[in-house]
Amino acid sequence: MDALPDRKPASTHPVGAALARAAARLATLAPARIVGEPDLADPRNLIDDLYALCAIVDPVIAAIGDYAESHFGRLDTALFADQVRGALEGNATFEIEAAARKLVASRADADAEYRREMRSAP
Repeated sequence: MDALPDRKPASTHPVGAALARAAARLATLAPARIVGEPDLADPRNLIDDLYALCAIVDPVIAAIGDYAESHFGRLDTALFADQVRGALEGNATFEIEAAARKLVASRADADAEYRREMRSAP
């Protein structure tokens, strides 16, 4: 029986490796859960979830930039860094915080109105 030729394992595609790491991290990500009435910790927890996703996806985008640079020559790899985080920070994160502040303020207004009504009740 002829021996099989020695074969080196195919090197892992750098973007494929980044995707594999991202998939493993996504599989273990436990998103924040809001139970009962939302409080001021809840928007922070949701924003932390967004940042966790950025930390998972942004390295994949950076790996694509590095891979492109290795084949096409010098690229501005800064354009591939923290792209998801940059898109969400101040946009989606601000929207969550603003909505939470609005809800808390409306609750405070409702509580104050209730107290006024109770004080003026006969």
